[in-house]
Amino acid sequence: MANSKSSKGGGKADKGYIPGMYKKERPKVYETVEKAFHEWEKSREIRAKQPKKKFPMVCFSRKIGAGALEIADIVGKKIGYRVIDREMLEHLTDRKHQSRILDALDSERCPGAIEDVISMIFGQKTFAQSEYSHLLFKTIFSIADIGPAIFVGRGAHLILPRDRVFAVRLICSNEFRIKKIAEMLKISENTASLRLNHLDIDQKNFYSRIYDQKDASPYEFDMVINRDYIQDAHQIAEIIKTALIQKFGMVNLGAGSMS
Repeated sequence: MANSKSSKGGGKADKGYIPGMYKKERPKVYETVEKAFHEWEKSREIRAKQPKKKFPMVCFSRKIGAGALEIADIVGKKIGYRVIDREMLEHLTDRKHQSRILDALDSERCPGAIEDVISMIFGQKTFAQSEYSHLLFKTIFSIADIGPAIFVGRGAHLILPRDRVFAVRLICSNEFRIKKIAEMLKISENTASLRLNHLDIDQKNFYSRIYDQKDASPYEFDMVINRDYIQDAHQIAEIIKTALIQKFGMVNLGAGSMS
């Protein structure tokens, strides 16, 4: 059961909380996206002269509050992958930001290639009903096509080619995530519990609307990790890195630090 032993004034502390963010300060989304895009533009001529490499992707699915983004950041540093979280995907799928970047990415492909793949997977009806779905899938496919990346949330593992994906599901008890969110946001555990209830509903509504799924099946993933039993983020990151190399081979992961 949740209790109220944590600090006071929780009403303001959790305002604006985005699932997947944790108390370690991260670079601003705009700055991260722009930096990556400029690096990609600079390397265009080099890529044009080299055969295109298909990198394996890492996709995290999680119960909100399980700490997926923290672990993804650690894995990313170990293998040299960029981490693409929910906030970045929302930024890129916003019409105000996405057109310049996605139009540039599309210029390197056959026209309509991404749309053709998406249509084969889900059918045209899905996208006639939701422009957001189309932009989200197009963004995920585009990012996966230009270089190694780790996706956190938004169901990326459900749409990317399964033979190129290492899918991880992080689960935990309500007690674990309530305590984590309460400590992170400096709010009471009662407030954290209420906040998580709302976030769980939002997450379920998203998957129902976009993927027509109620819950994530364990059979969708290469690995399911319960944070009640393995709590250290660095240990989990090392487990994921080892399993990823076993599945795809270090040579196929691309240039990373592999620390």
